[in-house]
Amino acid sequence: MREPWRSSDSPAAADLEPRTWHPGLRAPRPDQGPLPSLWLIDRRQPPVRAALPDLLDLLPPQERARHEAFRQHDDRERFLLGRAVLRQMLGSWLERDPRRLVLNAGLHGKPELSVEHGPAGPAFNVAHSGDLVVLAFHAASPVGVDVEQSRPQLAWRPIARRVLPPATVEWLEQLPALQRREAFLQQWCLLEASLKARGTGFASVGAQAGARAPGEQGLERLEPLVEQLVEQRLWCLALPPGYCGAVSLLGWP
Repeated sequence: MREPWRSSDSPAAADLEPRTWHPGLRAPRPDQGPLPSLWLIDRRQPPVRAALPDLLDLLPPQERARHEAFRQHDDRERFLLGRAVLRQMLGSWLERDPRRLVLNAGLHGKPELSVEHGPAGPAFNVAHSGDLVVLAFHAASPVGVDVEQSRPQLAWRPIARRVLPPATVEWLEQLPALQRREAFLQQWCLLEASLKARGTGFASVGAQAGARAPGEQGLERLEPLVEQLVEQRLWCLALPPGYCGAVSLLGWP
């Protein structure tokens, strides 16, 4: 049985590996080609940790308030890295002050550039888990990205039966026992990336049905979401050990 979600016509012959972000990097602007532009931030790296105070200066007042509102230190750092590096890259490409860029929330909460910046800005999406933050960009097509840290105690079967197609659940069950949990997380990432490319995601699509992240409470009323997806291109991400991820492009070409 072919692995679910792998498009036979995908322009990528292998998983996509994000480039590593480091302080002072001038990232090339994303183009209109068949692949998204992907950047990985690992907050364990000393240069990244040393850059945190300077990155905080890139947040406008409302985002500083959000940053301070997080109760957990790890959540504050992940938010800071995702938003500050996003602003830094967009500001460089648009030749604007990163602090003055207006990022609005779309209909379902997905961040997007305000129309006041014109049509020149690329599409983007951000995901984080554990010590990793991943940023995805494309010049023309909506993009969605997701990353998940491995969870050895995750009870994956009840979640899989709620959110994945029966054929995918069957494929998971046919894998060697030690591979099933990680394979489920990869399928979750692919589905979440697909939904985020559409501007939704489990957080919004499943809000009234009790959808949560893997391993959390509230999945008992969740209906399968796969039928809501439109044609997209999907790739798994090559990430450091202990993590899996996925990225999706909507409507390309």
